[in-house]
Amino acid sequence: MGRLMALFIAGSIGMVLRFLFLGKFELNQLLSLLLFPAGILILLLIHTWQMKRDSNYIPNHPEDTWNTHIGERYSSGKKILYKGNVKQGEYHRFYRHWWQHAFNEVVEGDGKWFMNLSFYLQNGDHFTFADQKKKIFRSNGTWHIYQNDQMIGKVKTDYSLKNSAKLQEGLFLELEDSTYYYKSISMDSKTEVLLNNRVIARGKRSALLKSQYHFEAVESFKGIEALLMMTFILFNYIHHK
Repeated sequence: MGRLMALFIAGSIGMVLRFLFLGKFELNQLLSLLLFPAGILILLLIHTWQMKRDSNYIPNHPEDTWNTHIGERYSSGKKILYKGNVKQGEYHRFYRHWWQHAFNEVVEGDGKWFMNLSFYLQNGDHFTFADQKKKIFRSNGTWHIYQNDQMIGKVKTDYSLKNSAKLQEGLFLELEDSTYYYKSISMDSKTEVLLNNRVIARGKRSALLKSQYHFEAVESFKGIEALLMMTFILFNYIHHK
């Protein structure tokens, strides 16, 4: 949507300058230019529909797994976090500056840049995944995790050549003295979380072309399952699983 808006503005300026300096005007060009506002309107309706689905999401399945709905990924609209059918909290993406949102919409395209997530759980805890971008025109690689303003861990993307060769996406979650590894095949919506090469949690999209995501850890890791789920959400934002 942002790109269409930028193209419409650039095209309008070009037409005005062409008329002022060359005295030329073509109706066909104007009609072609008017297709951009029509496209923007359609995308805006889709965008609004996705945001409403995210914010009004209610699970309709019996499984006692963590789940959420991620249809729209650019805005700071509210999304809901559940375990089974019980609401566990809310979360949203946020930007530190207004122009960062515009940059993602117009230039970057995939929405990976300036990625920050804020979670508010029902028990009162507040978790923040804050990007640590050091260079303005470089995609995120590291996030610090804060629980109620206290730093408790880090997340790092794994863009290794080994992953590229395997068409695999990876991410490291560092908590205390443990490092958890999230991995997923590029063409697959399933994600595994490993600790010392042992799978301790799994996440997946409910079905192709759907935006419901489910996540569950093995019994011995239930104590940190909420945090593992939050990192799974970040993983999906980054890699568009």
